[in-house]
Amino acid sequence: MIVGNKDEILVRIGDAVRNERLRQNITQEVLAERSGVSLNAVKHLESGSGVTLGTFVLVCRILRKDSWIRSFVETSGEISPIEFVERLKSRECRTRKRASRSTS
Repeated sequence: MIVGNKDEILVRIGDAVRNERLRQNITQEVLAERSGVSLNAVKHLESGSGVTLGTFVLVCRILRKDSWIRSFVETSGEISPIEFVERLKSRECRTRKRASRSTS
């Protein structure tokens, strides 16, 4: 079990992302550009103030830290983190249909 409340966990995740980025000698700007997210998204991720799961997956991919998300992905019929994000985006793009009222 992971120790800490949500905010503490987000800060630890942000610290891990920052440490890995610095270890690889990549600026926040370059990481944002390579991962296709905004600079603010990278800053929010690293500060622990929260970002989307999609942003986290894209950043992990660029940092070659797929292992950080591997446990969340099915082992049978594995999909890449990028495919996972694309599936999430396609769900977001679908428009929700409203139930029509029956006038009978």
